[in-house]
Amino acid sequence: MLKLFRNIRHQLVNKGKFRKYLFYATGEIFLVVMGILIAIQINGWNQRNHEKELEKKYLSNLVTELKQDAIGLGNNLKKLKDQARTKELFLNMVKNNNSGDSLLTYFNYQWQPISPYIPLKSTYTEMLNNSHLKVIQNTMLRERIIRMYNTYEVLEKQEDFMTQTATTHVMDLISKNIPDMSDYTKEDILALRTETYALNAIQLNGAFTRRNIYQRVADECAALISEINAYHSSL
Repeated sequence: MLKLFRNIRHQLVNKGKFRKYLFYATGEIFLVVMGILIAIQINGWNQRNHEKELEKKYLSNLVTELKQDAIGLGNNLKKLKDQARTKELFLNMVKNNNSGDSLLTYFNYQWQPISPYIPLKSTYTEMLNNSHLKVIQNTMLRERIIRMYNTYEVLEKQEDFMTQTATTHVMDLISKNIPDMSDYTKEDILALRTETYALNAIQLNGAFTRRNIYQRVADECAALISEINAYHSSL
């Protein structure tokens, strides 16, 4: 095609048809410009289509991970609710030397460690590393996702502090009075009533604080899942 245009140009110049040459040259420039604009438009369309598919993939993967997070957060929340609910009940039973049927259950809630839940962040990390957060076209949703994972970071720091202080301290103090934590009786537990430090450690084990934190994060996670699903279905 380019060779054909070149031959036509040469023929017009050689025959001295300068005005026709100018007209032809203008037309050729116009065709070249139009070709470039069309190529840019097609490339832009392909890029937008690629980003749209990428957005759908990321949103789908985020929901999958967030649903697993919701389960993990919910499991810890249930345990922490049990721990917070029975704390005063347990302490009163010990102080009053009450060997009721609930004593063992309440004691288990208080001393057994509740390991921190570690949120799944592989999809979000991939988006960050590849600078792909911008493919989420909804600005408010994009900011909501960022806030969720910032909240996860705060949760991990708070959990690290709580488990390294309160939980560890409780286990250390109780273990001094109950050497075998896999085999103990009600009498072993009731003997803790003279151990002020151990009872105070249970009183300050952070159950209420952790429960409230997990409740807030679990609520945020559930809300984000709903927001992503609503937006995803509109694409």
